[in-house]
Amino acid sequence: MKGYVALTTVLVIIPLLLLTGIDSVYTNLTGLIIGRMNYDYQVLKTNSETCLEESVYRIKRSSNYTGQFEISMETFSCTVTIENKIGSDGIKIIRIESRDNNGINIDTTKELNSNTDPFELRSI
Repeated sequence: MKGYVALTTVLVIIPLLLLTGIDSVYTNLTGLIIGRMNYDYQVLKTNSETCLEESVYRIKRSSNYTGQFEISMETFSCTVTIENKIGSDGIKIIRIESRDNNGINIDTTKELNSNTDPFELRSI
């Protein structure tokens, strides 16, 4: 009779331990995947700021600059479009489309006021 109790206990506890282990592995993998996606997003966001800095530099060199340019690196690329804001002298609209090799995209639109020193930059 003691053998049946021990066998029943083993048959109940082993599946519970197995389910707990599988759940723990799944939770950790999910956390790792989300962490990696967040890291990739933050890296692309930083690289997108590089494209914004290049835009401001080009406008600083020539206040009448408008147009489109692309920056391509090994891990990311961005396309920047600079336009004059209609009806506002000295104000530029900067649109940045950034993408990386992992399929993450960030679209940013900024407004740059070159009438002030230093320039004023705000999100729109």
